[in-house]
Amino acid sequence: MNGALFVRGGLAALALVAIAIMIITAPTAPYALQDWNMEPRPSLPTHMKVWLGFMLLANLSSIAFVRRHVAARFVLGGWVVGHLWIGAIEGFGLFTPTGGFVSLGHLVFWAPAIWALYHYRHEIKLPSAYSIWACLMSFVYAVSLVFDIRDSAIWIVAQLG
Repeated sequence: MNGALFVRGGLAALALVAIAIMIITAPTAPYALQDWNMEPRPSLPTHMKVWLGFMLLANLSSIAFVRRHVAARFVLGGWVVGHLWIGAIEGFGLFTPTGGFVSLGHLVFWAPAIWALYHYRHEIKLPSAYSIWACLMSFVYAVSLVFDIRDSAIWIVAQLG
């Protein structure tokens, strides 16, 4: 099976599901304007904790592929820089990030990784471990970015208004 075709078909299906979820949950985007640090994390719903853990595992698993795959370097780099950015903002006491602000960071710092996964899609040759990971990261980005686009837009509108 052609890996790029598999990824495109899977992403198209996921995008439709994610858009449906976004439409259903748009009026209740509860985390866009709430503080997003370690204090509220214990009170998050279980499904969000599981998703955050899954995203952490998916991003950190890029370490296994950084020596041979450029896209894995972009994924790991985007994850590290995104966390350093938020850590610096909190560490210097500039302000407490909200969910929408963190989502905006995902859009900025994950964009190069998304480009790299697409640009180097010729390396996706199923059933290799790298190919499974690349498809998994594409899934993580597709689902996350639907919510990140919504939440960052809510945050931007709140900042401008």
